[in-house]
Amino acid sequence: MPTGHKTPGTLVAEIKMTRMSHSGSLLLLEGSDDVRFWLGRKHGDCELVIAESKSNVVNSMDRLDNQGFDGALGVVDSDYDALMGVSHGSPNVVAVDAHDLECLLCRSAAFGAVLVELGDAARIRRFETDAGTEIRHCLLDRALVFGRLRWAALRHGDTSGLQQIRIPRFVDEHTWEVDDEGLLDAVQMESAATADTWAERIADLPPADPWHVARGHDMVDILRIGLRKVLGSISPQVGRKEISRILRQAMPKEDFAATGLYAEVRQWEGSNPPYHILGLEG
Repeated sequence: MPTGHKTPGTLVAEIKMTRMSHSGSLLLLEGSDDVRFWLGRKHGDCELVIAESKSNVVNSMDRLDNQGFDGALGVVDSDYDALMGVSHGSPNVVAVDAHDLECLLCRSAAFGAVLVELGDAARIRRFETDAGTEIRHCLLDRALVFGRLRWAALRHGDTSGLQQIRIPRFVDEHTWEVDDEGLLDAVQMESAATADTWAERIADLPPADPWHVARGHDMVDILRIGLRKVLGSISPQVGRKEISRILRQAMPKEDFAATGLYAEVRQWEGSNPPYHILGLEG
């Protein structure tokens, strides 16, 4: 659902007005965080447009396609589309090759920069030794608890209980463990299905890329809780925005160039000369 005042109709009008003074490419993005990511990675001839929602990007691009408009590309989060078999249809809309942009960033070397900046090296080493794996894998496992539940809710058309998901409510800041049972109990209170039924729905999910199942906002929120006491000692004032900012700024060029998103944008550029989206250095 749109979160601001823009509609596909007003976006199309805005883009056409922009074209009157800008002959280069236009990149439609869901929100301001996406703009912050692309600002340092776009070509100088590429104009960024905030659509205010995913549906606005998709629907406005459909209208522009029907009108034969050239030089505009939309980038959206995949969310659960890849898992649910949803296609955006337009060759001028590409999706992030993970659940969302924050997942893409957490999958990259930028994740290590967050740990260096906000974590405590001794605590992190101790936790990884006890867990037998690195922090990124531990974080992904915790985010998957929530991601699988969200996916199961969508598959069964039973999403009313998802409003009960508040990450701090189910992640213990002293142990960094997820209260799985408490989470299911909270969701089933708003659903006709029992907690046991929810557990069965989750168990019946098909195999899938975990980076498409886990949600980026959940990952950052869970990481923030871990950095409070278990992995570091950040203050309560350090929020999701600060962690997301570090992730955006720290993603190496080579990591971005290795993503499916980068490849799809380059492919679009090859099919839509003379328009450019990516900067000359990638």
